[in-house]
Amino acid sequence: MAMMAFVFCLSCQAQAPRLFHISRSLNKNIVCYDARVSKGKLDLKNPIHVYWHNNEDRPGVEEELNALQRKLAYGYKVKSAGNNEACVTLTAYNKRVLRVCQRNGKWVVLVGINGQECRLQELYVKTKGPMSVEYVELRGVAVANGKHETERIKP
Repeated sequence: MAMMAFVFCLSCQAQAPRLFHISRSLNKNIVCYDARVSKGKLDLKNPIHVYWHNNEDRPGVEEELNALQRKLAYGYKVKSAGNNEACVTLTAYNKRVLRVCQRNGKWVVLVGINGQECRLQELYVKTKGPMSVEYVELRGVAVANGKHETERIKP
């Protein structure tokens, strides 16, 4: 009985806080961005864990990004860090700074969407083909009023 309780407790441990994800028009698989937190503190050198979550041929399977995916498409660069938060830019689009921080006890990414500070939920990438992006949509919730915001960016 004690062993079952121990196993149950292990399965109930909090998973890394999901910050946002990238979905693509190519398939249902998503790229997940989770906060790297230990004992309530953000890992300031490597604040985000990025990985694939399969929703198609192997539903539920998660895989690490390979080096090329991190370098060219889905990675990030830390611009500044301190006071338990970090500012990063995405490899594929470095014109927006994403701030990883805590709000109301939850880890979030804040970014400007339509000129408003928003909690980023998703980036949606519409492609013309496997290597050509038609547009990217930033989707989030405005901090000031809770309104859902979407902004389309064309490359």
